[in-house]
Amino acid sequence: MRHLTVKHSNPLEREFESWIVTGIEDYFESLGIAYSVFAVSPGSEKIWPADERLLVNSKVFGLQFKQAKLSGSSLPAPAQLQWSFHQPSGQFAQVIASPEIFYCLPTFINRDYRKQALHHCLFWRPDPAKNDMNAWYNNPRSRTPYAALETAPRWGLFVEQVFNCVIGRRVSSSTELTNYIQELEQFRRYSNEIAKSPDRQSDEGLYLVVVSLES
Repeated sequence: MRHLTVKHSNPLEREFESWIVTGIEDYFESLGIAYSVFAVSPGSEKIWPADERLLVNSKVFGLQFKQAKLSGSSLPAPAQLQWSFHQPSGQFAQVIASPEIFYCLPTFINRDYRKQALHHCLFWRPDPAKNDMNAWYNNPRSRTPYAALETAPRWGLFVEQVFNCVIGRRVSSSTELTNYIQELEQFRRYSNEIAKSPDRQSDEGLYLVVVSLES
């Protein structure tokens, strides 16, 4: 299981973010598709792309990154690959409440795969009726309803569904995009108030991708 072999150390969540975002940027640029990718940072000034034409006919979707981890101390195997959605408080609820936000779940541990990270990820949403915050790649012994996510969409299918208008939220102006960001931030503040944890942000690791639908 080369892709699950630890090389130096287990990658941090922010490292996965960087590798995968770079892959998304390379993908759209290679096809000449107008896009913008940015992290959601509460309270910061929002500066949208200078080319307003990007927002004339576009889709926005969110990616909530999570760190891939291996359980156990034996030789790495697919059944050991897992992701946790417990922290920060409120994040899982925000994903559930936002149909255009997906978890981006790396399926590798080996740092040698960083330049191909985009092709080793799952793009997945939890079932609103199943409030379990643990997931596995394929672990039949797990008691979570999310014991086998290995068949979740990979990037190719996922982005095709964006262009086919199956997923994502349509935006046509910077005003609409601004309003959407404000909705996310209002939900975050509400979640933190409920959880009484203002020091943790429910949108940590959340990136938004705006992509043009113009051919």
